[in-house]
Amino acid sequence: MLHVQGFRGLRFNPEKTGSPDRVLTPPYDVISPQQWERLAAEGPYNMVHLMLPTARGGRDKYQAASDSLEAWLAEGALFQDANPSFYLLRQRFEDVEGATHTRRGFFAAVRLPEEGERLILGHERTFPKPVEDRLRLMEATRADLEPVFGLYKDPNHALAPMLNQMDKRPADIAATTMDGARAELWRVDAPDSVTEFFRGQTLYIADGHHRFRTACLYRDAMREKHPEAGPQAHDYVMMGLVALDDPGLKIYPTHRLLPTPEGFDAKAFLRTLKKWFDIEKEENDLAVTVRRKRARCALGVAIHGQGDFVLSLKDVDRIDLLGDDHGPAWRDLDVAVLHRGILEQVLGLPEGAVFGYEHDARRALEAAHAGETGLAFILRSTRADQICACADTNEPMPQKSTYFFPKLPSGGVLYHF
Repeated sequence: MLHVQGFRGLRFNPEKTGSPDRVLTPPYDVISPQQWERLAAEGPYNMVHLMLPTARGGRDKYQAASDSLEAWLAEGALFQDANPSFYLLRQRFEDVEGATHTRRGFFAAVRLPEEGERLILGHERTFPKPVEDRLRLMEATRADLEPVFGLYKDPNHALAPMLNQMDKRPADIAATTMDGARAELWRVDAPDSVTEFFRGQTLYIADGHHRFRTACLYRDAMREKHPEAGPQAHDYVMMGLVALDDPGLKIYPTHRLLPTPEGFDAKAFLRTLKKWFDIEKEENDLAVTVRRKRARCALGVAIHGQGDFVLSLKDVDRIDLLGDDHGPAWRDLDVAVLHRGILEQVLGLPEGAVFGYEHDARRALEAAHAGETGLAFILRSTRADQICACADTNEPMPQKSTYFFPKLPSGGVLYHF
């Protein structure tokens, strides 16, 4: 049974660290080397020094992170709350069209599932290298430095009274992170009613699949070392939880850039696509047209030297196009139609072929128009219900099928074991 509870979080002390703007960051896996340099220069307490540490003084990067954490605690830059708490989060941000949105959620400790329990479900595959990196960092610091982003169902808004505490007093801290999002955080008590609400629920991982896998492996390793111990802090993972129907829950696509395949014939390519798709030449903004398409499956392709086209899947048997080795939830994805149907079946590319990723549709189109890439495939956003359907049926989506924005901030609260 799902168990969600408060925890005694570690929080930064602005009197010691200065402005939270100089401390909080986006998650480690979206920070480029250039962005790391910029964040590290913000000050000695910026979260990149913990979550993306560098070796120093003869200590490897993981030991250096442990040293920093211990020093910050000793200096009072970090302090631990006396009582188990929830940590409310409100983020304000602009979407791709410039509209302002607000997303609300909270940080909590969630018990990791035992073998065979399907209480926290993901939609992405994980890979050994990033898990090994995060595991070594967790072993060194004995802490959960960044939250896993989880989604829950609350159609009757049962948690509204807790979340509405944000409206009753100023935030404990507020920061604008590098991605332009404004994050505000409050510490509040952790009532039993919230724990009771989650009993019988299922959580869906939005972001942080590798962090979640890391927490499970760390828990298992600690149990193997200390089989006699009872329930421990490491039996839980820190999660930032947002309701699936929150109006500020925004999911964006990641567009694909493909070099011109050897022997590619654009006219023959479009002729072949006509078996499966209705094709329209687009003279205006391809990304806007695709985004507003109501078809069950629609995507765009910009072909260098040929123009932009909208592809709307006809009423066809998707098994004929995508095969039957995946279930209906996977075959319902636009990105699955692109990968399996167009890239593999029509273009003959191997599964796992290398191509570029681009979140900004305008930049993707400009790259194709200028000849920096041969083809740019423009996708619509994956819907939240599609994410849940794939997770429920244990059907991992193709890599980078979702891009949640904004990310949960790192540094608002830490979970120390």
